[in-house]
Amino acid sequence: MGKERIIALDIIRGFALFGILLVNMPSFSGSDLFLYSGIDLNIRLIFDLFIQTKFYTIFSFLFGLGFYIFMKRAESRGENVNRLFTKRLLALLLFGVLHIVFFWDGDILHTYAILGFFLLLFYRRTTKTVLIWTIVILVGYLLFLVILNVQSGEINNVEIHALYEKLQAYQSLPYGELLIWRFANEIPPLVGNIPYSINIFGMFLLGLYAGKLDIFRNVDTFKKLLKRTQLISFLLSVPTLILMTYIFTHWLEISTMLKSQYFVLMNASGMTLSVFYITSITLLLEKHTWRQLLHPLRYVGQMALTNYLLQTIICFIIFYWFGLFGKVTLWQSLIITIIIYPVQVMTSYMWLRRFQFGPFEWLWRIMTYGKVQQLKKKRL
Repeated sequence: MGKERIIALDIIRGFALFGILLVNMPSFSGSDLFLYSGIDLNIRLIFDLFIQTKFYTIFSFLFGLGFYIFMKRAESRGENVNRLFTKRLLALLLFGVLHIVFFWDGDILHTYAILGFFLLLFYRRTTKTVLIWTIVILVGYLLFLVILNVQSGEINNVEIHALYEKLQAYQSLPYGELLIWRFANEIPPLVGNIPYSINIFGMFLLGLYAGKLDIFRNVDTFKKLLKRTQLISFLLSVPTLILMTYIFTHWLEISTMLKSQYFVLMNASGMTLSVFYITSITLLLEKHTWRQLLHPLRYVGQMALTNYLLQTIICFIIFYWFGLFGKVTLWQSLIITIIIYPVQVMTSYMWLRRFQFGPFEWLWRIMTYGKVQQLKKKRL
């Protein structure tokens, strides 16, 4: 496993960050606290079909793949790989906890850090074993959702009151008081959500499987497998997307049970479409025109941790400090997303011209290796 970066992975990561910003924007802006209508309703359907649950699953895949690359490189240097990866996860957990406490309860880093410890059990397993566990976990997760009816499909009076209380808190409380309110109302439920994130670990294992095969360094060798996977993931996605569209467009006429199955379908499409996106981009990057077109995304992807956290910080400033929370529609927040992301592309490019890592990546490396890393690029 060489030390050079795999540019395709940075590009996929950069693509996923755009999707993450899109899917998080309704929560950042508070537009998800209201019933959608008009153009917002159509945008919400598009989000559910092609964005919701599709991009954190891509990141989960990349996390599992990144785990394998990290372990192989550390192993080649004679490092204690288990101890080093544990330090890396603890540092990530700290980032996640600080992210949750001071800014937003939608953080995914703490979940990755906690579930990441279980990857250590699979590092030395065979590719066949990893693939079997991947399938068992992902299929089992969907069955789990179906059996337990995780989503009720109905909003009761208690939930309506909670939405109103959140709106009031973000629109009226000073920052110090908002932190206290969040600590009491938003943070506790996160602990109970971990068991419902087992699909993330399934995608970790899928990424680990791809890493063990070394697919992204040998795309030509695995081109047939990639094309076959692309086709299968697309065909599996189509029925779920059709059913989701039907349920969404007949929402008022559909029973509570079918409404709950809508969310099961959305999670299923998240798994299959994320694989379709990954394979499609990988195959497109084999063509010169697409490589040039998608190349700028690598800069965002190379600073994924920094850009992910900055998305929250930027949106927190826009919607909380400037008093816009709950006052922006979905289509307006979509425009804000389309403005923010190109700025991240540009600033990431400018930063990486001078520095080797993003600022948070730099801190992460220091916390992992226990020593200060050189940040500035060496001038030849």
